[in-house]
Amino acid sequence: MFLTHSCTSCTFVLLALIQNANTGSHSLWMLATFIEGETQFPKFSAVLMLDDVQVEYFDSNDRKVISRRHWKVEDVVEELDLKTSVMLRVHDDLILGFTLLKPRFNHTDGVHTYQQIAGCEMNDEGASPIMLWDAYDGITAVNYNKVTNVGSSLFPEITWSNLKSEAIQQIKTHVYQPLCIRTLKSYLKQDKNTVMRKVHPRVRVMLKTHPESGVQQMICLATGFYPRHINMTLLRDGQTVPEERLITGELLPNGDGTYQQRKTLSLSVEERPERHNYTCTVTHTNLSNTFNITWEPGTAPDITFIAVAVFVIGVLVLAMAAFIKQKRRSAG
Repeated sequence: MFLTHSCTSCTFVLLALIQNANTGSHSLWMLATFIEGETQFPKFSAVLMLDDVQVEYFDSNDRKVISRRHWKVEDVVEELDLKTSVMLRVHDDLILGFTLLKPRFNHTDGVHTYQQIAGCEMNDEGASPIMLWDAYDGITAVNYNKVTNVGSSLFPEITWSNLKSEAIQQIKTHVYQPLCIRTLKSYLKQDKNTVMRKVHPRVRVMLKTHPESGVQQMICLATGFYPRHINMTLLRDGQTVPEERLITGELLPNGDGTYQQRKTLSLSVEERPERHNYTCTVTHTNLSNTFNITWEPGTAPDITFIAVAVFVIGVLVLAMAAFIKQKRRSAG
């Protein structure tokens, strides 16, 4: 599966693009990888992502576009042939990029990769041009400038002449950009129940006590929401806690296609909840107003106590199992 091997540069770029996208915008991204060397993966694989949902997959073993959508799709033969043709073109481009850069790094054996992220975005203000990044073994090889709308090579081995650069730019502008936006609109029409769904968050405020230091943390957790855009903050006695005091956790995916995120505040002795009121405020795309949850003693158990309790129960279960096993041996 794509992204299970080394792809540091490409992954960081994609996550930044997805997480920094404006509310109401939609995007279509292709993530492609060429692998040189012996692995259990196909030599070439590519994934199409509609926003943060995987919709299509292609690899050099099957050489056909495979839908990752479990709902009804309306692709016709011509569309599938066009997608396959684009994938094969990307396959050839990645092999060329890899071949040109391999001598620079003096790689003669082992496993090495050449990867590409390319795509477009669309919002109420219009459509973006084609955006593209390449990476060799996780090192950026082709960078895209969103201000000038131009891609530039970071290595002389893949630097193009002015004539070729202009030709490439014309193809991106007049062929790939319209194709990308047209495909994006088609996916949005077919898959609107998935990418345009709204699932409201479940919000909890928890108090955590470090078992050794005794330091307390107030944790605001929002989980089970979609889309991914969410604003969270913590109030103390009705006043906003400065953002620099909060530790903001990464936006993490749940197994059901929703997301979770948390914010944590380490409490000094003077800030402990016996002396103050703490409220978690959440604003999500699915909510028409701010959602407030206030921590109250007893409303949410101390998660340190839960962890200790689970550990103790686990030890007791293992001890009981060992005791029963020993008794059976003795009886035998």
